[in-house]
Amino acid sequence: MWRILEHKNLAKTCKKLPSQVLKKYELWKDLVCRHGPNVLKNFPGFNDEKLFGIREGQKSSRLNLQYRVIYEVENEAVIVYVLEITPSQILGDIMKKNEFLPATPKISVSTGETIRMLRDLMGWTQEELAKRSGINAKNISMLENDKVEIGKKRAESLAHAFGIHPAIIMFPEYEAEYIQKGA
Repeated sequence: MWRILEHKNLAKTCKKLPSQVLKKYELWKDLVCRHGPNVLKNFPGFNDEKLFGIREGQKSSRLNLQYRVIYEVENEAVIVYVLEITPSQILGDIMKKNEFLPATPKISVSTGETIRMLRDLMGWTQEELAKRSGINAKNISMLENDKVEIGKKRAESLAHAFGIHPAIIMFPEYEAEYIQKGA
């Protein structure tokens, strides 16, 4: 498991963000905590990339067209420092390591919302996900709308299609609690 630390000013910033941006950030933390930041490359929607100039050594992931999470990785598998969530015009100085606190959950994300965000990040339709997971497209729709329970077999099929651990889909709230306790 990876540790995620957030800059102390991030909580204030998160209060002003749209809920969809916060939900995608929670998913971002779940994925990074369990799989590390390299998993972000598997999701084209994050458009994860290295930064240059005064931000050299840092990376960013797209949360939507306007907002990005700016982060830095230390010690190749130990800590991810979330510096800020910012509009696409990237501003600010490099921050000191003592200005970071353990990551905390900012908003609740349902299983259905997690599936929808993962699918969107991959650029897949429900039909494409149905083909890749072996789950009927109608059931995918019902799962995304939280009309049916996920179940272990469906979670495993979806996780396999996305290339992630099933717990990210089955227990989005657990991951948020684990991130908070583990950091």
